[in-house]
Amino acid sequence: MIFRFLLRVIANALAVLVAARFAPGVTYNFEPFTLAKIALILALANALLKPLLKLIMGPIILMTLGLFTIAINIFLIWLTAYLVPALHINDFSAYFFTMIIVGLFNFAISTIAKKDDD
Repeated sequence: MIFRFLLRVIANALAVLVAARFAPGVTYNFEPFTLAKIALILALANALLKPLLKLIMGPIILMTLGLFTIAINIFLIWLTAYLVPALHINDFSAYFFTMIIVGLFNFAISTIAKKDDD
């Protein structure tokens, strides 16, 4: 459980690095401590807030056939950027690209972690 969470923190750190490099409008001050703080807050938000938000917004998620989870993911990235002032995300398209990058990295890590459990 702790190992899986640490994998998510590392995946989030790599995702933020990739987003800062390739997504237009995403920047941070490139200090290791700042990157660790961003990754930890994002991992905690995904582990603690995301299930709660999905539970509360369940009917809306069903009515939109799951597309509202995009709004939840963007909100969690916005919350991380709000809590860490060194992370600057300029506009909606930057949030969207960051959400895709973070989602792909988390999907890859969860797939790898599930294979290790088998």
